[in-house]
Amino acid sequence: MTKSARDNVKGWAVMTPILLYFSLFTIVPIVILFVMSFSNYGEKIVAGKFVSEWVGFKNYADVFRYPEYFKSILITFTIAVGVVVAGMFFGFLAAVAMKSISKGSTFFRMIWYIPGLLSGAIVSEFFNVMLANDGTINRILEALGHEMIFWKLSTGWMYFWIIFIVTWGGTGGTAMYFLAGLNGIDKSVYEAAELDGVNRRQKLAYITLPLLRPMLGYILITGFIGAFNIFEPVLLISNGGPDQSTKVILYRLYDEAFKNFKYGFSCALSVIVMFIVLILTFFNIKVSDSGILKVED
Repeated sequence: MTKSARDNVKGWAVMTPILLYFSLFTIVPIVILFVMSFSNYGEKIVAGKFVSEWVGFKNYADVFRYPEYFKSILITFTIAVGVVVAGMFFGFLAAVAMKSISKGSTFFRMIWYIPGLLSGAIVSEFFNVMLANDGTINRILEALGHEMIFWKLSTGWMYFWIIFIVTWGGTGGTAMYFLAGLNGIDKSVYEAAELDGVNRRQKLAYITLPLLRPMLGYILITGFIGAFNIFEPVLLISNGGPDQSTKVILYRLYDEAFKNFKYGFSCALSVIVMFIVLILTFFNIKVSDSGILKVED
């Protein structure tokens, strides 16, 4: 056997387990998802078993026919924008703060990243207890002489707490991305700018942000994709309320699949969400490459 043939065998030996894993746990589920999205699986029961019938594009048409599904997409977009904006703002501030620390920087990076390692369900349940009518936060407010707040009856407060919880959990990771971008900027660029009399605000506007543009694009992409995966805070805290005002798309999928047993319809909704995420990803890549984020003189 020649050296080239041996290299090919070694290459396939390494790639085969990866390809099998990717096929079994990615390609096959996506194919099943597409196939089931054209059926009404779960909506009919015969002899105690679910019966599947081919319905074509009916499930997809129903998503756009009924306003509650479009509303869930808009709610998800609204929360996603809040999470991405807050996450980028506080992540950037945390990265700047960590970069300025000379001693104990590893410790502070670990502290910032710990929230991202915690289970979303545990964190959500913790805040659920805190936000109860007789919870810790209301007890503190009453001790300070303020009236208790019925958090779960207020759409505004539920939006705030969902965005807060998700941002708190993701800021550490965002800060690490920004810190990597900041460390990649050559110090000589700042030194040359200081010789020209450039102040801090100008360095931020004309050096730091433009050079961080590729990282900004990446954080936007991952931020929106992550925001479309918001589920635990809605399930455990707001339960989609008040008046379904926080019923994000994943919670809507959960309702349709595991409460209404409309598996075929929920698959169609999943396919639509997948295409929305793909479009957002493509759009953010184009924004990052087009120079829109670049600060002009």
